[in-house]
Amino acid sequence: MWWDGKGPLWHIPLSAALGFAALLFLLRLAGKRTVSQFNMYDLILTFTVGSILSSFIVLESVQILDAALALSSVIAMDWAISKGALLSKRFRKMIKAPPALLVFNGEMQKARMRDERIVEDEIFMFMRQNGIDRLSHVKAMILESSGEVSVFTDKGDGHASAKSLRRSGVEIPEGAEDDGDGDGGRDG
Repeated sequence: MWWDGKGPLWHIPLSAALGFAALLFLLRLAGKRTVSQFNMYDLILTFTVGSILSSFIVLESVQILDAALALSSVIAMDWAISKGALLSKRFRKMIKAPPALLVFNGEMQKARMRDERIVEDEIFMFMRQNGIDRLSHVKAMILESSGEVSVFTDKGDGHASAKSLRRSGVEIPEGAEDDGDGDGGRDG
């Protein structure tokens, strides 16, 4: 029940230490991007690496070379995919969900909220978390690729939020060139 008597017990701590060291080395080579804010792609990468590492730690049949090759392959794929995303906007859109506009100029974007499975109560929660007491004060609320929510308020600075949002890849409602700040859509 506690131990099947097969194989030495020292195999697990030794494998854990070697696997951890190999993963640390590979992630250091891969760079900060590999361990930055999580989105769906990063979550899949994390589960894959964790699965490989756990198999190496607990299964005697998985040799260190097998685990190192598997980890190296996954990290190399991550590097190649990140490079592809850097070079191609189309490829980037395939692997990472674009940011979603939930509120624009004080109006909830119901269709987008439905697409992202966000209910009104959550919008109000995000407002409270950002110290905002009125929907009309929300210039834009964006669900980011990482799942975090960014909230911009009307500061009266003349900044054209529609143009800025569009530039950063956020789809805004049709006809939102002049976003109600009176500047005709200029980037003030």
